[in-house]
Amino acid sequence: MNIAPSQNRLASALAGGLLLLGTLTACVAAEEPVRIPPPVKDLAAASTQKAVFAGGCFWGVQGVFQHVKGVKRAVSGYAGGAASTASYGLVTSGRTGHAEAVEVTFD
Repeated sequence: MNIAPSQNRLASALAGGLLLLGTLTACVAAEEPVRIPPPVKDLAAASTQKAVFAGGCFWGVQGVFQHVKGVKRAVSGYAGGAASTASYGLVTSGRTGHAEAVEVTFD
């Protein structure tokens, strides 16, 4: 059977790709994953706790935390700086000493 030169190059490229894939798979699978057992029992939360996260745009951070299980409340605001300069227009100038932050209440 005659194979056209372009088909021959394609066959060689595919064979080379399969050999490369096999090599990569061998490298990735060389280490077994560590299995962490589940806790024996859940501890009951006595009350809620609070944490403050400053991560750039507070609306993005707040949007993520609002969907996390166990989060009761996520409120955007500012950390640092003076109360008199805590407005979005001034804070975004980068000269007020504030960071956009989110206070997260969780159990």
